[in-house]
Amino acid sequence: MKFNFFEQPPKLKKFEDFRGADLSSKDFLDVSLDVLKTIDFDSQTKWSKDKLPSNFNPEVVLENSKNPGLGIKELHSQGITGIGINVAIIDQKLDINHNEYSGALANYEEIGKVDNEISMHGPGVSSLFVGRNCGVAPESKLYYKATPSGKDCNWDKQAEALNKIVNDNSSLKDKIKIVSCSLGYPNPDFKGNLNNWKNSIKEARGDGIIFVDSNTLFEAGFIGGGSFTDKDNFDTYEEWLFTQENKKDKKWAEGKIIIPCDYRTIASSWNKKDKDNIDEYAFYGQGGVSWAIPYLAGLFTLMLQVNKDLTMEEMIKILKDTSVTNKNDLKIIDPQKAIENINK
Repeated sequence: MKFNFFEQPPKLKKFEDFRGADLSSKDFLDVSLDVLKTIDFDSQTKWSKDKLPSNFNPEVVLENSKNPGLGIKELHSQGITGIGINVAIIDQKLDINHNEYSGALANYEEIGKVDNEISMHGPGVSSLFVGRNCGVAPESKLYYKATPSGKDCNWDKQAEALNKIVNDNSSLKDKIKIVSCSLGYPNPDFKGNLNNWKNSIKEARGDGIIFVDSNTLFEAGFIGGGSFTDKDNFDTYEEWLFTQENKKDKKWAEGKIIIPCDYRTIASSWNKKDKDNIDEYAFYGQGGVSWAIPYLAGLFTLMLQVNKDLTMEEMIKILKDTSVTNKNDLKIIDPQKAIENINK
């Protein structure tokens, strides 16, 4: 239930969903930043500026959180943008017209019965991978396969999408090198034959495609995290909000290397009321693994621009060897250092 459907509660809780809400009559002056920075809101959320604490400006948060952080923008200024690398995403239905990523979109295809409505997920992963403002690899070219979601999720359709990407490569001069898929298995919500999906991943990798999903992320020793204040300052990075809130998962997260996923702004189309308004954005306080996967795939894309012969295993090793430990004793990837060490 959205916040605008009920009166101001006596105490605001973390992780409220304020997307599209009218909060112009709500008073947030006594709400701490620790709570406010975890909420979800978008460019359609209405605020009363004189009823917000001085350390929380939604417009500034929405804009600053587009930055991929960790020096990625500096790499872009050096021409390391993913240019010349073809990539793919398998995810939910996409708004193909959003300016954040439409310039990168080379091909869009729907596999099976996809939703009529556009979710937040497809625009989100596309933003973080190839987005012109939010993306790690903004000048790569994106081939997008939309697959069924919700009750229609099906491993067979996932496999069909990945097999089509492999087949696409047979006619492409510049092959699709990386596929980002913000899924993991096993997943009890999916229908179909999981072995078909596993076999399609094996075939894609055998064909030279670098396939990145949540299994890849965790098996390599990576995890989520983020910075709310200064995304280029390693010392401002915090433990993943999910493990902060779920204490039982803390031990599982120990020693893993952080890839940004919390405190992200992404392209948003789920709440779009005007077909001509294609530049909506949403801020998500807590990010899931879904946001870390396209970030990692984007990093691989930048690394392949520098050396197209790198394997995924070699790139993972470079990222782990060049990671840094911040003042909070958290290990964090260092994209600039990784790029500098590619040919050493």
